Amino acid sequence: MIVRKPSDLPDHDPDFLPDDAVIAIDGPAGSGKSTTAKDLAERYGLLYIDTGAMYRALTWAAREAGADLDDGPALAAMLSDAELTLRPGRRQVAVHWNGRDVSTAIRAPEVDGDVSRVAAHAEVRADMVRRQQQLGRSGGVVMEGRDIGSVVFPLAHTKIHLSASLEARADRRLRQYRQQGKDVDRAALTADLAARDKLDSEREAGPLLISPDAIIVDSSELNLEDQNEACARACLVNAVADRALDSDLDTARREIPWHYRLAYGVFRALARFYGLREVGNAGRALPRGVVAAVNHVSLWDPPLVGATFHRFRIHTLAKRELFRPDFPLGRIFRMVDAIPIRRRGYDRTAFAAAARGIEAGNNLLIFPEGTRRAIGHPGPVKNGLGILVQATRAPMLPIFIRGSYGRHPGGSQLSPLEVWYGPVIRWHALDALLEDLDPKEASRRIAHVCESAFRELQERSFAATPQTDFERELGEQQLKRFARRQAKVFGTSEKAPAKG
Repeated sequence: MIVRKPSDLPDHDPDFLPDDAVIAIDGPAGSGKSTTAKDLAERYGLLYIDTGAMYRALTWAAREAGADLDDGPALAAMLSDAELTLRPGRRQVAVHWNGRDVSTAIRAPEVDGDVSRVAAHAEVRADMVRRQQQLGRSGGVVMEGRDIGSVVFPLAHTKIHLSASLEARADRRLRQYRQQGKDVDRAALTADLAARDKLDSEREAGPLLISPDAIIVDSSELNLEDQNEACARACLVNAVADRALDSDLDTARREIPWHYRLAYGVFRALARFYGLREVGNAGRALPRGVVAAVNHVSLWDPPLVGATFHRFRIHTLAKRELFRPDFPLGRIFRMVDAIPIRRRGYDRTAFAAAARGIEAGNNLLIFPEGTRRAIGHPGPVKNGLGILVQATRAPMLPIFIRGSYGRHPGGSQLSPLEVWYGPVIRWHALDALLEDLDPKEASRRIAHVCESAFRELQERSFAATPQTDFERELGEQQLKRFARRQAKVFGTSEKAPAKG
């Protein structure tokens, strides 16, 4: 779906938007992200945070110091030592670098020309992302930039990719400079924007890409008022869809047949025994028609996550080794419509059965990493998730489980047993992306959304209860061991995830 005018989207009650919503706006330079973000913040009573100003501030400081803009470690060290503060408001953001107000200086054309070089460094982006997440994780904000939805806030309530043609963006930027009394050559400005587009899209760290769960707004033919209105309506799309979700617990319990009651009873007894804590969906049933994507750390994950479900019926893609007669839970898995899958290669039969279940209005539980991962290092996600999403367009519900290692009756101090639910993720941009991307690349982008959701849910869990020494040490031990198993199961090898 590409929105080209406000009437492409219905006009809903603004009160539908939650007070703690995070609105993430991504897009190329000159697309009007800042102006629209300020308007949305004022319209919905949210705080506006200009993340681009943070990169501009570092660029300005580096230029002032005569630093090498291509030296990522040196720039990261300069940033680490600096006091960079934003004082967010609904219409203005004051930017201070080591106590100096640089709000005007960072808007100079020479800073514009260099900011993409500075932002391309992974070391710089890692520090900036951490600062941005601290500013906005409590919610109730509008953020704009190049990778806000894909990297900074993968679980944003609304992701908007705001775009416009190169010519339209050049005209807008030229008007801005002239209003500031600056004389800029249009051809040079257009060439600079094109170069920035190329650098932003091709950089290794946080490239500018359209996330498959973003709502694309093409404002090439829109005036500013209509652009703001189209984005304001886009902010309500997920809010309205969330209200329509069927997650009533009483109804779900009445629908459960006896064999599901038995299985869920066993799972919930295990969860109570080990002191499982549920966050994000407590007291509600699993919404209908979603792919519940769960990270995988131990063989106990399926029954412990299943203890939080209250919905008939749920198909589960599970490795076929679990269905052997001598495995204790194998009989229960068969009772609750689990689908055995061959993990090496593409199991067409298993994926076809899963797609049929989704299309029939049921749910699907999938562990998209394909095998167990080291504690504290979720991902990578295999292409199977993308294949299912492209075949069914089913929304995804990311779920993160922690602590299925280190279990202890009543709860463990070594590794707290928790299941964290994220928001339902809908694939608004997928059809538009498939017009230009091959299915494998689309699957990779879907996988990236899932991996980012796992990492964000993990960070939220660690923020509530810091990672323990047991988890950290066991995770490091597992990295090498699981890499060897990865090669054995899938016939491939992979790099160990970066620390931190």
